[in-house]
Amino acid sequence: MKTIGFMTGTSLDGIDMAVLETDGDAQITFGPWAEMPMPSATRSVLEETIRAALAWPRGETEPTIFAEARRVLVDYHLRSLREFLAHNDLNLQTFDVLGVHGQTVLHERPKGDVKGRTVQLFDGQAFADATGIPVVCDFRQADIEAGGEAAPLAPVYHRALAQNAKLELPLVVVNLGGVANITVIDENGLTALDTGPANGLMDQWMRRHDRGDYDHEGRIAASGTIHEDIVAAYLSHPYFQAKAPKSLDRYDFTLSHIDTLSFEDGLATLSAFTLQSLLAGIRLTGAEPKTVILAGGGRHNTHLVNQVTSALAPARVVLAETMNWRGGAIEAEAFAYMAVRSLQGKPISFPGTTGVKTPLSGGVVSYPRSKSTLLAS
Repeated sequence: MKTIGFMTGTSLDGIDMAVLETDGDAQITFGPWAEMPMPSATRSVLEETIRAALAWPRGETEPTIFAEARRVLVDYHLRSLREFLAHNDLNLQTFDVLGVHGQTVLHERPKGDVKGRTVQLFDGQAFADATGIPVVCDFRQADIEAGGEAAPLAPVYHRALAQNAKLELPLVVVNLGGVANITVIDENGLTALDTGPANGLMDQWMRRHDRGDYDHEGRIAASGTIHEDIVAAYLSHPYFQAKAPKSLDRYDFTLSHIDTLSFEDGLATLSAFTLQSLLAGIRLTGAEPKTVILAGGGRHNTHLVNQVTSALAPARVVLAETMNWRGGAIEAEAFAYMAVRSLQGKPISFPGTTGVKTPLSGGVVSYPRSKSTLLAS
């Protein structure tokens, strides 16, 4: 099946789109992909929406701004898709399905007998009607309802990539997004968890100081002094004592520990926290990987990559591109892949990845109510 995946991450920096042809298993053919920046007006609406979501009590009606955010997100996806199709000379009518992650504005992991909460805002029906193509979105809700963590979900696609490339196991895939997560692929199957913040806190610190959206190649972090006591304070959070699998919201950690630090020292300390939490997550799985593959925006942070490479020796640490993977496209590809699996009724989450009791399919399918298509070329 031919599909396009869409991913808007918690860093609120843009949208990733990627074309795949896949059978929903290990057969994968890559098509074009692109990263489109998020307009400031869209980001402002989503930042306000996230603030409302974090203050939203369970059991009460959703915040009214959610409806506005859905409209803004559909418009943003349509504009980005139109540009993507035109730039790559693609005809939307040749596609079978679109897989859209939506914008996470809230994620709460299960606590005891209390199920978690997760919200990925989008309007799949509006997008299907506008494009004339079936849309799969809301990939996480079924897992939450079944008592799972609903994250990470990309491991099923990481496994497909490894099988497609016939890579030697055991293997660890690290996604350095707003939150860092790992997938351990070995002879026993899949194990996954969120390890801690990756780019999220560092990008937030950059914006607070009006120094841009991110630390280019980690140069500023490399110039600062790490405050080990503050790293230890971050690592004392109860999350790090919890068993895997487990998941995080980007906003489970704040900048409060580094409020009094200089700009440079703050970044250095946050980078060290990202590293140490990642290492703790890998240790928690008991994995001794031969190869560690780095994906996500954080792979561009040369300072962080060098730290990870040194800390994980003698394992071979490589960027996704070294394996002929597209490091910036993997999450968008993953939701394209999972859209196909959802249509086929195949599982996208597993006991070792989200803690759900049995392998579980997911994703809500919206079919267009008209054969007309707004974006046909």
